[in-house]
Amino acid sequence: MINFSNQKPIYFPYVSMLLTLAFLFFLIITEFTAYQPKLMELYAIHTNTYWSLIQQQPLELLRLITATFLHGNWLHWIINNSIFLLLAFSIEKVIGGQKFIFLFLTCGLVGNLAASLFLQGQDNLLIGASGAVSGLIGVWLVMFPRKKIDFILPIGLYLQKTSMPLAVVIMLWLVVQIILQFQPHPSYDIAWISHIMGFTTGFLLAWFVK
Repeated sequence: MINFSNQKPIYFPYVSMLLTLAFLFFLIITEFTAYQPKLMELYAIHTNTYWSLIQQQPLELLRLITATFLHGNWLHWIINNSIFLLLAFSIEKVIGGQKFIFLFLTCGLVGNLAASLFLQGQDNLLIGASGAVSGLIGVWLVMFPRKKIDFILPIGLYLQKTSMPLAVVIMLWLVVQIILQFQPHPSYDIAWISHIMGFTTGFLLAWFVK
């Protein structure tokens, strides 16, 4: 019997799953083994020495990617991974694994590049997937602009269910990132500029891959 069904096979987002496992793998190593100092020394970006290090060894540019897979603690990982899981699977199902990994790594690279340049005069350790994840937020805005988010709004003694376009939520998030980056005395425990540049990269590239 020949099946002439026009239904497309269900795509499993294997790249997103592999990235999720990679984040978890490196977190376990840093949290439960003695290798954390070595990992940070070899793969994280130390902003005060990074560009002088590149002049000696250009291959150190790879840290712009490797730093994406390291997280400082469980909370750092939970925040980034939660947003990643919310966005990544849907995006990869639409554009496929190859385009997805290109987008993700490029957004992370640009975000880390911007942060390493902006913070090069300060002693900061640059790690985490937030630049790449912010890029996925930009991709999501282009690919799913009409999506809405439901929430409960308390009105007097009553709870009213309502919705808001996700695009509005994303733009509010972006405004907050910009304000935090350019406030008079910003805190560099979080690289806000990495979020901004990662988002911008994802938003622009999404038009070419959607």
